[in-house]
Amino acid sequence: MKSLILSSILLVALPLSLVAETHPAVQAALEYQLPANTCGEQVIVLINESTGPAQESGATSFFEGSSTASVSDIDGYERKRLERKEKRRLLCVTDYKETLLAAFEALKNSAQHGISREQADIILKNMALIQSVYMTPNGRIEETSNTLPGG
Repeated sequence: MKSLILSSILLVALPLSLVAETHPAVQAALEYQLPANTCGEQVIVLINESTGPAQESGATSFFEGSSTASVSDIDGYERKRLERKEKRRLLCVTDYKETLLAAFEALKNSAQHGISREQADIILKNMALIQSVYMTPNGRIEETSNTLPGG
């Protein structure tokens, strides 16, 4: 008789304990942290362009086309090196944004395992964070913005 009561309690308690546990995908979505962007800062090359002497506003420009010159404080080798560095940084940012998209998809797909309203709010905030970082040109959170969109 005691074994029958014990087994019936276990049959009732087991499904309740399974409902209380969160799915691993949902738990990962709740604990999501934005990965660090290690791509570096944007390389800026300033070039002063010389287009010839100033003329009157209605005058025909005699200094257009091939006679324009670019004047810079850096030599050609340094400029090419900086252009290569910027190209590598842009490829890094592209890869970083692809990982953000994959994480966004994983967060979105975690809802199929059943989530509560509080869990949904946390996951939506994480998705908004990913979206705000993804929409920036350099893949970084804006330092001047202290609030997340929609929150």
